[in-house]
Amino acid sequence: MTPTVIIGAGSAGLAAGAALRRRRITPILLEQGDAVATAWRHRHHSLRLNTIRWLSDLPGLRIPRRSGRWVSRDDYIAYLEHFTHHQRLDVRLGVQARRIDRAAAGWEVTTNAGPYQADHVIVATGHDRVPKVPDWPGRAGFQRPVRHVATLRRAADVAGARVLLVGAGNSGVEIAGHLVDAGVGHLWVSVRNPPNILPRECFGVPLHPLTRALRFLPERVRDRLARSIARHAFGDLSPYGLPTPEQGPFERMRATGVTVAVDQGFVAHLTARRLHVVAAVDHLDGPDVVLRDGSRLQPDVVLTATGYDPGLTHLVGHLDVLDRTGRPGTGQHRSPSGLWFIGYHPAIEGSLRQHPIEARRIARAISRTPMRRR
Repeated sequence: MTPTVIIGAGSAGLAAGAALRRRRITPILLEQGDAVATAWRHRHHSLRLNTIRWLSDLPGLRIPRRSGRWVSRDDYIAYLEHFTHHQRLDVRLGVQARRIDRAAAGWEVTTNAGPYQADHVIVATGHDRVPKVPDWPGRAGFQRPVRHVATLRRAADVAGARVLLVGAGNSGVEIAGHLVDAGVGHLWVSVRNPPNILPRECFGVPLHPLTRALRFLPERVRDRLARSIARHAFGDLSPYGLPTPEQGPFERMRATGVTVAVDQGFVAHLTARRLHVVAAVDHLDGPDVVLRDGSRLQPDVVLTATGYDPGLTHLVGHLDVLDRTGRPGTGQHRSPSGLWFIGYHPAIEGSLRQHPIEARRIARAISRTPMRRR
């Protein structure tokens, strides 16, 4: 019997492990990949955090100053590896959790390496685990490749191609700039709902610390400030196909779970006409993508930035703890005693900053619960 099993060794799982260690509880972390930070290793090579370095680290170890203000993917992976050793975390690599069930005393996690029994189980597999690709009518007969941006390792892989990028959320806005920089032949961006876009910096000052400082203000005030900053930074983007959204960024986050898009060059490319906003996709027809306004495009490749599913159904779907979006819920979907979730509710002020907060809360609750052994 193990006091606590943590499923996932990304930033959320590692934060939970370190928080438990500080309370003299030694957890076991199960990671299906062959190294920690598996999800980060699968992201595109040009990725940089859009949260500032000194608000993106985990308690007990700073991200090195040499990583710069906006940390690269590789530097963040190296940091998580170092954090694992620094905190002396017991990570079992190559262990895939397949199902969680109640046991006579606590919980049992079924894995490819046999069962693990524990008083507590913390699920930290990530909110963006399974890429979602729309099942458009005509998809079966479409003559061009359709792939999620999560599978694109390098923007240069589509250099020279005519690309239709579907989705203008945070990942879509981010990858669009990289695609233009990599020299795509033509880039259309299909937009269903205009995004809330904010600059990463204003007059050289990072906005991320400001979002945290203002998080206690009323939502309408924060939305008003965000819109003022966006207007000052970008002006009116309506002539380029992006009118001001009806919902402000904080209202939309609360209502739909869709976070703000952070500009890393997208707007400059848009206003310079190096990319073109088009209508939402209606259906696919042979070599054509038919948009809702009736126009047709013939891209060489369709990239979808259409979100992710947390992929928790097989693991805990039978326990009635997930809401209609497939994420851990509240109310009637409240987690039973001893089962915890971390990292499934992104925040505008930064998901990485939320992980230590959630980890401390969970560790505090677990430390106050009697266990068989610590």
